[in-house]
Amino acid sequence: MELIGGDARSRGCTWELACGYFFNKENAVWTLEDFIQESNKIEGILREPTQEEVSAYEEFLSLERIQVEHLEAFVSAIQPGAILRKQQGQNVRVGNHFPPAGGPIIEENLIQLLNIITFQTPYTKHKAYEDLHPFTDGNGRSGRVLWLWQMGGISKTPLGFLHHFYYQALSARIRN
Repeated sequence: MELIGGDARSRGCTWELACGYFFNKENAVWTLEDFIQESNKIEGILREPTQEEVSAYEEFLSLERIQVEHLEAFVSAIQPGAILRKQQGQNVRVGNHFPPAGGPIIEENLIQLLNIITFQTPYTKHKAYEDLHPFTDGNGRSGRVLWLWQMGGISKTPLGFLHHFYYQALSARIRN
């Protein structure tokens, strides 16, 4: 399979690898199931997407505007038991990254992030969401569906997050 960088510059990226977006020349059309499977693979979930996951993605992608309750419903569907970290003490650590401490500020920051979604590039928005890490679990997959929504959905996005490059791309952004 030959992979080439997507049109990352139009999305505000200075180099394709840092953005984590790649175009597959042999199979230019990614299905939603492909996207979900790739997103799951990044998290170490090595199975076909379930019908419940596909339905949660379809419902999310059909929304005209994203609000906190939409993300909560999505996360609940793909990661049962995960909740918004809006209570004091709901702290998480992701490798060497310590997101902001849990509490009301998490929901406030998420609302602010969602209110300016159309004014930032999909990559910038995705990075800010992952840095905030608003949920106790399911942040990677919910961040990637938010990215896909901002890109206009799977039919307008012949790109995919390749699991081999995903975390390196986020790390490269942190170092720069």
